[in-house]
Amino acid sequence: MGTHLFVYGLFRDSARPLLGNFVFVGRDSVSGQIFRVNDSYPGFVRGSDGQVWGDVYLVDESVLPALDEFEGGEFERRRIVTALGHECWIYEFVDEVGGARRIRGGDWMLR
Repeated sequence: MGTHLFVYGLFRDSARPLLGNFVFVGRDSVSGQIFRVNDSYPGFVRGSDGQVWGDVYLVDESVLPALDEFEGGEFERRRIVTALGHECWIYEFVDEVGGARRIRGGDWMLR
């Protein structure tokens, strides 16, 4: 059975093979901010003061445990509704962003 996943960082690029057989649903956005938490990947923080751009994919639910493991303890998989009304899973950054630089445009791929 499939489930929607909103991706804003590495799953749009180098980690996309981890999604398995997926269907691209479309470009979308969610309320919040993303931060450059290190040189390799961003972290999403939910909120009303910003917009984060990404892609919605339909993925097989069986890949979710592997994605959870890939994301590790810095992220938690949570439900969110996108601007276009898709109910999706998203990986939310749960560590402190501290001095991490905010990606002002809200799109990791355009950083």
